[in-house]
Amino acid sequence: MQSNPQLEKDILSTLFKHGCIGKHHTPVINMCRNLNQYSCKEIKKGIKSLRKQKYINLYKTYHGMDIRIVPSRLQEIKEIIEFKD
Repeated sequence: MQSNPQLEKDILSTLFKHGCIGKHHTPVINMCRNLNQYSCKEIKKGIKSLRKQKYINLYKTYHGMDIRIVPSRLQEIKEIIEFKD
């Protein structure tokens, strides 16, 4: 299943803007609140696609799943965000 590339760019830019890199993280539900122009189901599909591409990490916390940017892929992510239409 192909994910929306604009949605993926929005997810990455939101994580970057909020500083969710490395040890800093945010719950998946916060992404649904921040990107309210998309449905939460679409956002979860985008997160799954980004995880397969190894741009973000998911990890379990006591309140649910959290996401964060992989620090080693930060340069590639900055290039993706810069070419945002």
